[in-house]
Amino acid sequence: MSKNVMSEDRNEVVDPTVELIYTSDDKGNLIALEPREKLHLTVSSKLHAAVIGMIRRKDGTYLLQWRSSKKLGGSRLDVSATTHVRKGETYETALQRSFRKELHIKESVPLNHMFDFRYTEDLGDHKENEFCKAYAGDYDGAYEPDPDEIDSVEFMGIDGMKEFVVKNETKATKWLRETVKRM
Repeated sequence: MSKNVMSEDRNEVVDPTVELIYTSDDKGNLIALEPREKLHLTVSSKLHAAVIGMIRRKDGTYLLQWRSSKKLGGSRLDVSATTHVRKGETYETALQRSFRKELHIKESVPLNHMFDFRYTEDLGDHKENEFCKAYAGDYDGAYEPDPDEIDSVEFMGIDGMKEFVVKNETKATKWLRETVKRM
């Protein structure tokens, strides 16, 4: 049985197994913690903070993942890693957590902020409504894709990614399409 605790942001009881992520304003400032599932429902979606990482190798290619079919928006080509910003995190620390979780990268990946964007996407009764900060990181070290997160990985240069998302729009996540469009 899980133990309920009081939320610091509101005077309500919160189940500690519920993932709380930050809502944001249209400039990416973190506002308040709310349950992830509530923020992803079409009827209650609010703008929330997300972060995207693109791992670049020495040969100029980027690590892309085929998002697990078990995940929201799955079975599509995706960025190297992506996640939401949780309590006590910055965009950068959230991304490092995502690299550890999704790709089992043990060391910190040096990050360079590329750009920000906002996007929405309806996914049945769920909805993405995110303010995204996108980062590139140079990394040629070891990785091991988590099978609960990633079906497989592949490497593409910028031109290959641009061609893929144009020719295969439905086979690429919207956040990959939006990222590649700005690269």
